[in-house]
Amino acid sequence: MKKQRIVTLDLIRLVAIVLVIMQHAWTGLQLDEPSAGTGRFFYHALVVIGVPLFFMLSGALLLGAPTQPVPDFLRKRFKRLLLPFLLWGTVIYALSVVMHKYPDISTFTAAVRNYIPYMLSDKVNASYWYIFVLIGLYLLTPFMQRALAAPQGKQLTQYGLLLWLAWLLLRAYYPQFGPMRYYSASAFMYMGFFLCGHYCVKYLPKGRANKWIGILGFVVAYALNVWGLSAGFSTSLAHTLAAISLFILLQSCSVPRKAEGFVVSSGRYTYTIYFVHVLVVAALCTLDLWGWCPLWLRPIAITLLSFAISYLVAYIFDRIRFVPNAWVGI
Repeated sequence: MKKQRIVTLDLIRLVAIVLVIMQHAWTGLQLDEPSAGTGRFFYHALVVIGVPLFFMLSGALLLGAPTQPVPDFLRKRFKRLLLPFLLWGTVIYALSVVMHKYPDISTFTAAVRNYIPYMLSDKVNASYWYIFVLIGLYLLTPFMQRALAAPQGKQLTQYGLLLWLAWLLLRAYYPQFGPMRYYSASAFMYMGFFLCGHYCVKYLPKGRANKWIGILGFVVAYALNVWGLSAGFSTSLAHTLAAISLFILLQSCSVPRKAEGFVVSSGRYTYTIYFVHVLVVAALCTLDLWGWCPLWLRPIAITLLSFAISYLVAYIFDRIRFVPNAWVGI
């Protein structure tokens, strides 16, 4: 029996993957450098929201799900996570070796010897760091599910979010706290989004006001983020508010019936698009094709074209099935 999809969550997936692609296009064109001028702050304040949206989605879908035996949960999630990573990571590694992208690999023997170390680091593709953070979250998820399913689950969620907010405030007003040695700041940041997504879907009251709250919160947070980046201030709080506001806004949107098929298929293909787009974006940023396009529109043009090509690749794999869907990430 096919699992019923939630169209609004697929809409969030679609927006999130577009923002992730745009971030890589923006970086690939080197528009994140100081030489690109102050306009880079407008891009930065927007594209950094993509990854938090994905972590919020994971928390929304996993933390409130029925509990199952830990080995069964881990087997299912790791199969879904690692098989596509193995396939696409190997493709990228092989192409990089053939194109002499690794100065320390010049022979076939060296390529074989370095395959596993490179796959377990960011040397295959730095964009795949997301996979390793998800592995850590998946290891914790079965235990978090059991804790949050208890009668005091809502209070535990609220307590965790308050601790996260306190941590964000501490980082904003005491920057020296950021590089402390005995914890990973980024892991704790994404753990908070993971928990926040669960709270928004399970406990946040549903109503028409959510759409306006989301719009207002996003506009204010985005403006604060741009201002803070240009002034050299910490923007972690504004960044967090923008991601949560956009999640609430998209969750409260209704998808037109004519667009539902595309939104749902994009949701199904998101993982494949995530793996494939890094190849497409790299190629498009390298090729000299964009002289006709104003500089600050190029990331948008590359994003749309990269999404279309990556979506088409996923669609072909989904229809032809010469490789099992689980291997390509569908």
